[in-house]
Amino acid sequence: MANAIFLSEATLKDQTAIQDNVDTKVLKPTILHVENFYLLPILGTSLFNDLKTKIIAKSLSTVEKSLMDLYITPVMVWWTLFESPIVMNYKYFNKAVGTQNADNMTPITESEMFRLMDHTRNAAEVYSERLTKYLLQHNTTFPLYINQTNIGIDTIFAKRNNYNSGMVLDDDFGCMGKNNFRNIPIAPPELRKPCTFC
Repeated sequence: MANAIFLSEATLKDQTAIQDNVDTKVLKPTILHVENFYLLPILGTSLFNDLKTKIIAKSLSTVEKSLMDLYITPVMVWWTLFESPIVMNYKYFNKAVGTQNADNMTPITESEMFRLMDHTRNAAEVYSERLTKYLLQHNTTFPLYINQTNIGIDTIFAKRNNYNSGMVLDDDFGCMGKNNFRNIPIAPPELRKPCTFC
């Protein structure tokens, strides 16, 4: 399995209420999932890959290290915390998926788990939005955030909004223009819906 790059288990445990005895087998795939499912769409393919390469090579600049510590780490921590209750509560066994009771502890109910996940999702979305706003403000410092390189069908363009309401409000009059509010390209032309307003 590939190694998680943007968040270590030690940092996760240090910055959250996740106990030290939580198995690496549970946390490692969750952190890796969060990198690819939540962080990649926030950063976009080019910036994500650039930072990943520099983290592995231990060649982050001072400003990139600051980006990691102040913005990316909280995003990773809170999205990992959001994803953790499901993988910690439900186990995949040989014959079935089930829950495992812990000694000296009463597992939370499913409704309590979803309430906990709602709380952590709210925090994760706030930290994700802060990261996006920081990158928009400092787009000359991080040009790969706006200017994707080697664009292909698998290129992921950076998200412009990190809040999810669970409702689709698009209709025939909705705007899916070529640029977002900061004039940053949001998708290749073949994926854009024509718009008469932009």
